[in-house]
Amino acid sequence: MKKRFAHSLLMFIASLIFIQDATAQDPQYSQSYSNLLMLNPAFAGSGRGPRLAMNYRSQWVKIPGAYQQGAFSYDQPLFIGETNQGYGIHFSYDRAGEGNLTKIEAIANYSYQLDLDDDHHLRFGISGGFQQASIQFFKLRFPDQIDPRAGVVRPSLEPGPGGGLNEVQFRPDFSAGVSYFNEVAWLGFTVDHLAEPEQRFYNDLPLNPGINAALPRKYTFTGGLRLPIGPYNDPEEASITPVALVKVQGQFTQVDLGLYINYAPMVFGVWYRNQDALIALIGVRQGNFSFGYSFDYTVSELTQSISGGSHEISVVLEFDQYRSIRRKHKPPPCPRF
Repeated sequence: MKKRFAHSLLMFIASLIFIQDATAQDPQYSQSYSNLLMLNPAFAGSGRGPRLAMNYRSQWVKIPGAYQQGAFSYDQPLFIGETNQGYGIHFSYDRAGEGNLTKIEAIANYSYQLDLDDDHHLRFGISGGFQQASIQFFKLRFPDQIDPRAGVVRPSLEPGPGGGLNEVQFRPDFSAGVSYFNEVAWLGFTVDHLAEPEQRFYNDLPLNPGINAALPRKYTFTGGLRLPIGPYNDPEEASITPVALVKVQGQFTQVDLGLYINYAPMVFGVWYRNQDALIALIGVRQGNFSFGYSFDYTVSELTQSISGGSHEISVVLEFDQYRSIRRKHKPPPCPRF
């Protein structure tokens, strides 16, 4: 009975977090570079040709209502006159909690490349689209439903659909970014949620006085260095790539430090996410096809035994430049996963 009551209380707390004060951080992927459009719109069309990317992540798999997310993107270069541009579109979804709090995004991306010289390049990007958020109110639990002895057995007086709560919301969303790269290094900066869209299901504001329902802007800094270590006649066959990623959103700051070891066709990687997880990655690239798998081992106070860790997979199809386009196009030296 105590376990049942504790479980009900946990679900109540989660309900308060999800409905009333949606200021949590955005969904994130350990394989940040497998879907570049979600990292920075300036990377749209930065590959040699058309590119498809698909991602799936299951986070903290032992917790009821485990957090799940997925993404799909398509992008390609666009050459108009002497200019080097790019465009793409990405879709993403995430679902959390036993109330199936779900968010779907559809975002269009555009980028423009400025060549400083043959070796140094700047890319500027913008993106815009919409978010759709939904929740299954009937699956939520509130304190007036909880009986200390019998558990969740009472009806709730909490206003539901038709009483101030809208189970589906649409919101516009916009981002902008810039990146610099040469043959061995890159730097990037992104600002997401420029308009700070509201994350609120209750339409009656007096029900939740003092609650800030805006999604804070997220500032992302990326950078890395690819060091070829292959044989003299083919130095690109093997390389070591140290990388860093910093995210700042509201009161949260996250620092990810990683290292990739590429030995064609295999890729091995390790990341440390501050006070959260150790991440191990293995990937393979064969021709136009790339596949990656990573596992997050929880090192925070949540502990691995409670969370069960997180699993993530990615699939990328990257094609060569169209034969009709003879202009040389150099992609950034970013990792594949």
